[in-house]
Amino acid sequence: MTLRANSEDDQTLLLNFRMLERVLRFVAVWPTDYNSYLPKYLRGRYLLSELINTCYMLFWFFVCVHIAVFHIVSIVTIDLSYDELFLTLITTSIYSIMIPLSTYLLMYEGNIRQLYKFVTRHFRKRSAAGVHYISISSSIRFTNRYQFWWLVICVLGTMHWAIYPILSQERTLPFPFWYPVDVQQSPMYELAYTLQVLGQLQVSLVYGLAGALFMLFVFMACSQFDMLCCSLANIRQSAMILNGHYRMELRHYQANHEIDTRGYVLKEVFREDLVNVQPTKTVSKLDQLSASQTYLMELSSELTCVLEDCIKHHLILLRFCQLLESCYHPYILLKLFQILLLLCFLAFMATVESLSTMKLINVLEYFMLTMTELYLYCFLGHILMNQGLKVGDALWKSPWHLCGASYRRRMLIILMNAQRPVRLTGLKLYELNLETYYTVLKAAFSYYTIIKKFKSL
Repeated sequence: MTLRANSEDDQTLLLNFRMLERVLRFVAVWPTDYNSYLPKYLRGRYLLSELINTCYMLFWFFVCVHIAVFHIVSIVTIDLSYDELFLTLITTSIYSIMIPLSTYLLMYEGNIRQLYKFVTRHFRKRSAAGVHYISISSSIRFTNRYQFWWLVICVLGTMHWAIYPILSQERTLPFPFWYPVDVQQSPMYELAYTLQVLGQLQVSLVYGLAGALFMLFVFMACSQFDMLCCSLANIRQSAMILNGHYRMELRHYQANHEIDTRGYVLKEVFREDLVNVQPTKTVSKLDQLSASQTYLMELSSELTCVLEDCIKHHLILLRFCQLLESCYHPYILLKLFQILLLLCFLAFMATVESLSTMKLINVLEYFMLTMTELYLYCFLGHILMNQGLKVGDALWKSPWHLCGASYRRRMLIILMNAQRPVRLTGLKLYELNLETYYTVLKAAFSYYTIIKKFKSL
């Protein structure tokens, strides 16, 4: 039953990553191998797959770049009003940052795949056997649900701009910027409208998918820290199961022990099936202790074995967090800079009196989406930092005072490793936590007040 559950979890995780991968290929930020779609006699010949992939990537690159460039030309050449200028700056900043963001996703594709392989190869499917346990299936279900709604919110929040001309029943473009041709005449109007709709779709999917991948890795890491803390809390019961002669004590403890889920992120804990759980032979060797240290020797070999397994698990998690930080620290700084600009411009546009009702709704949607995106990243960084800090607390809450000297010596390894902070930063300059969330909001509001003062002059 356990093997079947583990296989289902692996399959669900694989399907989730494959879905994100397909959409990333759809918007051409990850390359696609087209050999499987070609006739057999053309596969691997004439570099056709590479040529098709390059053309497809250039098309999406053109969709993004032409909107950004034409917006910049509009700002430079057209005499825009103060309100129109900032409305144009909003779109210009979004599409200008899309270029380095897409480049980042393309350049760091190998790093992101390495993170996924690390998850599938080294992450545990459940915590150590005890009176209760935590399963990876909880985090997979939780992540899938939140990823789906996050992508839906991103698409709905950005595509409203694309359907604005339809809702207003006017023959206008979503973004009325400068064009080198007359786009009011057919078929140029339909072509320009289609490219702008594709641009908005690209923005929603690229921003949404980048956040969904980040969410996947952080929540999986948080789940593993919960498993580690659960294993440490159950460490004596795990040693009893390893020994195999404490079935009555374990059942009595489980019947009278109330599970405390407050310390876990997902707050989903399962009771162990003590009837079918199988004892495992101890492979750890005890330290050579002096006669004065051979106290509390009950279950010493089993306790040492379980704690050594927790030490290995903790080192794996610290290694994963280092890989996550090295992969995402340039992306985080880019996102913080983009969000700061957008919040400042959107806050200004939301207070413009001459803005139409439909455009005001669009601006407010973008504003709420940007605020949500900022909170999501800062919350994920904050919760991962807290997960790393609570490992030492979980060890102290374990019944260490009932364990012998060999166990206490190994405690120091986890306690020393737990002092190493688990942090996600923006290019090593800014930590990703809730304090940064408030800092960005304050900075955006400060720039907004400066802009308002310049307008009143």
